[in-house]
This record gives sequence, structure tokens and C-alpha cells, in this order.
Amino acid sequence: MCAIAEACVLPTILIVVPFMACDLSLSANQATAVHATLTLGMAVGGFLFGIIIDASGRKGSIPVTMIVVFCATISLSFAQTTFLIYISTFILGLGLAGNNVVLRVYLIELLPMKRRGFCLVILDVLGILSYMSILGLSWLLMPSILLFQNKKFRPNSWRVLTGLGGIPNLIIACATSLLPASPRYLLYRRRHEEALSILRQIYAINNSKHVDTFVLSLSNLENCVKQIEEEDEETNNMIKTIHKFCVKTYKRIREICKTFKYTTILGICTNFLQFPGIMWLALWSAQILQQTENTQKSSRKDYACAIDIEDMALGFLHNCQEVDMDRFRMLLYLSLSYLVAEILLVIGIDVVGRKIFLVFSGLVGATACLGLLFTVHNVIQLVLSLIILATYVIGRTTASIILLENYFTGVRGTIIGLSRIFPYLVGSFSKLFLNVQCASSIIVMLGILMSAAVAGSRMTDLTRLPMQE
Repeated sequence: MCAIAEACVLPTILIVVPFMACDLSLSANQATAVHATLTLGMAVGGFLFGIIIDASGRKGSIPVTMIVVFCATISLSFAQTTFLIYISTFILGLGLAGNNVVLRVYLIELLPMKRRGFCLVILDVLGILSYMSILGLSWLLMPSILLFQNKKFRPNSWRVLTGLGGIPNLIIACATSLLPASPRYLLYRRRHEEALSILRQIYAINNSKHVDTFVLSLSNLENCVKQIEEEDEETNNMIKTIHKFCVKTYKRIREICKTFKYTTILGICTNFLQFPGIMWLALWSAQILQQTENTQKSSRKDYACAIDIEDMALGFLHNCQEVDMDRFRMLLYLSLSYLVAEILLVIGIDVVGRKIFLVFSGLVGATACLGLLFTVHNVIQLVLSLIILATYVIGRTTASIILLENYFTGVRGTIIGLSRIFPYLVGSFSKLFLNVQCASSIIVMLGILMSAAVAGSRMTDLTRLPMQE
């Protein structure tokens, strides 16, 4: 439910930006800056909440991130100035990236080794289903939004759509109070009795047996989770608290660089798959197909296929009175490949193994990119685009699981947040200045998929094995 609520927001923002530009008379540069600000917020939010959950726990951070998302969407729906729009989208990025990190770290620490991959892939399956549903719903609502565009009373507008996209996050934030705390994190904090109590509950529910038949004792839980530092004494001084938090964060990053230097470099390379994001990659693919078709129809010799970020950001509308239905239709069709790919992962992630999926998807995707460079046939281009999108989402999901499994509890949140800073920063920068030839963008995508395959082949595969601890 958290994954569904999170996935409701991103496609909503993608849809409302063109309407926002029409309604508030934003320039194309300002519209793309909204997306860049959102991605910049995600770079900060992923790292910030990654270090917070390593310092204060997993469960309590889940509703916090969802409430941040809700508040940001409500603020954005009432925003009248560009400054408030930028602030709202930045905070929205904080919450979305934070929720993505917290949810995966929390869940993997509760799952048995035989089902870790399956359950984490299910998160992405539900996210993609939600993304496609919101995309389809927006497609249906866009004509009525245009109809009310210049009316004083507007029961349907981009503001209403933005507010509605954030409401599920508030509802699910309340429901997360039913979740148990992470037993691994409790052991890391030496709260053995609380961890044992949760393990007893899990045992009783999963096996339909009384908790008294649970044979594990406190002595079995001693020293089974690696410690980095001793628990510091609590203090009411805010400055001292912030100082101790920064010191602990430094110790975790130092531990990552010292103990897992090689794995960290590989993990950052594989997590560069986070850079495009599933929505922007599908938009990129749709624009390449449309641009190639226009190139073939054009009688001008100097007409060349180009990827323009402004066209991608505002391309859902031909103008402020007409929706580009072809863009919507193409985006939905291409996004079906994401769903097919995730279903393949659900079936095989815990059987075949993570590394095989990551390496094979990277190689196949890179080959498809190479083929896309040298073909002009529309049907072949469509098939290759579907393959690229499918292999991308397989690699993206698998890389995240591998990285989560290869670090111990004390630094798991920190490394996930750390590994996403650079990809999100590059993504934010590209949304401000991206304007390249189609061939160049395909070569970049080829390089991302190939580097993920090469780096993934050197990482430890812990399929059906205990996580690092």
C-alpha cells in the first residue's frame, strides 16, 4: 500500500506541469526547472532519510516520509508563485526518495531469505501498476481539465489532481502504525527483549502456534548483529544532539569506505540505473519513436532526430487547448513492458538469482540499444524500445536488492541513500540542460546498461543465503 501511494505522485507531477505552465504562464525553462528541483530533492531526501533510519530506526520513518509527501502535494496544489512551487516540489522529492529508501530497508529486514527477492519485486510491481493506473486516469481527466482551464469555478484542474495524488499517502501513513519494528535494527541497538517479542509474534502468526512453543532465547540473539559504535547517552541539548548525529553518520560512511570499498564502488555504478527513472525513460523512448517517424515523413534534408527536455516535459499538450493523445497512448503501450519484466522477476528472482538477471538484462538492453542505432524500420524500433525498457527495469530492481543484501544493518540505509546521490544529481542537471541528438542519448543508455552488467557481475550474489551481517 505504501508503494502504491508513493507511485501515485510521480506520474501526477509529470502530468500537471504542462497545465501548471499554461495556468500560471510559466516559461518552458521554468517548467523543466520544476522537474529538476524535484529530482534534486530526491538526491537530498534519499541520503537524508538513509542516515536518519540508521540513527533512529526504520518503522517510525515510514509515516514521516509519507506525511512529508502529503504536505508537499497540498502545498503545491495551492501554490501561486514559482518560488512556492519550487519549494513544494523540492520537499516532495525529499519525501518520495526517503519513502523509497525506508520502505525497502525496512521490508528486507523482516523477510526470510527464501522470499526476500520475491517480496521486494512485488513492491515494484505494485508501483508500476499504480503508475500506469494514474497515467490512464490522467488521460481521461485531461479533456475536462482543459475545459475548465479559464473558468473561475474549476471542480477539475491540475490543483485538484495534485491534491488527490497526495491523499493516499496520508491514509497509509496512519495505517503504518500497525507495522512491527525491524527486529534486526532492535538487535543492532541491543534491545534484545523487544526483538525477541517481535520474532515470537512472527513465529506465532506464520505457523499458527502459541508463542510459548518458540524455542529461541535471548542468549541466541547476542552478538548476531554487527555493531559500529556504542549507544551514546541521550542529551537535551540540540547542538550536542546534531553533533553526535553527524559524528555517527561520519563513522558509518567511514565503515562503508573501509570495509566495503570495492562493493560500494560497484554498487554506485549499478545504482546509476536510478538516473533516468521509469517515467522519463518511457518518455525518452516515446519521443525517439515519434521523432524518427517525423524524420522519415519530413522532406527537409536537415531535419534530425533530437531529444529536447522541454518537449519531454511539456509534450502531453500540443498547446494549452489540445492534448497530445498520441504521446499518452505511446507512453502507456511502452510502459506495459515494465509490467512484463517485473512479472518475469517475480517468477525467477529467487530461483535463478540476482546476478544472472542483472548481468543478462544489462547485456540484452545494451544490444537492443546498439540495434536501435542502426535500424529505421518502425516496427523493429518499437520492439527494441520495449526490450530496452524491460531490461532497464529488471536491472534497476535487481541492483537495489543486491545492494541491500550486501551491507549489514548498521549502514544499510546510509549506503542506499549514498549510492543514489550522484544519479539523482545527474538527473537534476540533465533536466535543466538536456538537448542532444537521439543517437547520443541511445549511446548514453547503452553505457548505463553495460556498466550495470559489468559492475553487477563482480558483486556477491546472496540469493537464498543470509544477508551480510
